[in-house]
Amino acid sequence: MMTRLLFSLFLTAALAYADIDTDQDMDGVPDMQDKCQDTPFLTEVDSSGCPTKELIFPQERNDGNLDIVVGYGYSYDNDDFMRSEQHTVRLQASYVLDDWICTLRTGYITDSANVGMTDTVFKVKKRFKPVTNFKFSIGAGVRLPTYDFQGNNTDFTLYSSAIYYPLSGVSLFGGANYTFIRDDEIANPLQNITALYIGTGYFFNEDLYINASYSYSDTKFRDYHKIRTLSTTLFYQLSEKWFVTFYYGQEIEDIDGNPRSTFNVRLGYSVW
Repeated sequence: MMTRLLFSLFLTAALAYADIDTDQDMDGVPDMQDKCQDTPFLTEVDSSGCPTKELIFPQERNDGNLDIVVGYGYSYDNDDFMRSEQHTVRLQASYVLDDWICTLRTGYITDSANVGMTDTVFKVKKRFKPVTNFKFSIGAGVRLPTYDFQGNNTDFTLYSSAIYYPLSGVSLFGGANYTFIRDDEIANPLQNITALYIGTGYFFNEDLYINASYSYSDTKFRDYHKIRTLSTTLFYQLSEKWFVTFYYGQEIEDIDGNPRSTFNVRLGYSVW
């Protein structure tokens, strides 16, 4: 009898404690103290549970913003195209309205074999948010043959990606792309390209984010090895209008013993 009584008291206390610490909107403030219930996931809150600032990328905003980004990239031992070094300057414009994202990207490339424009890419993606802390997107793009080499034609790509926020400030993401290669076969047999990636990231505060990811991709050359890359990206919001990103990627399991490494830095400006 005494055992049952003690168990009942313990169970009652545990349920009462659990009820006190319930946090239905997962903002870190118990419901008993939360003055702003149902705050959006990833939204920073004060001690009362009321919003301060949402942790989010410029590209994730939905207020009709336009971002212009200029970047410089360097890669070493890019043996996919028989080049030891490659320098690239890119220009990108992204427009976000509601859940639609339109991106136009072009650039200028310099290496030991060629100097000139890169291919120009235009893509459109649509975002879906079935639940507060989960988003996925699908889209399509076209790669225009502005890079000058024999047999270069227009290619088409299908995009898909997803991001999940298990905790405030923590992200898990992944995606898959498929590119239809329409270039002419000059010296090597070609194939369509499948690319996959997964990763995780963390917002240290509203201005600083870092992630790490793993990607696996074919190349358009059928007899070339698969590309496996470990990479990290750092995002920093310099001011209300300016932001910068740093990227470093290291290819792994390269069959010739000289895996490719890539670095790029991009400076962005939010026009509105």
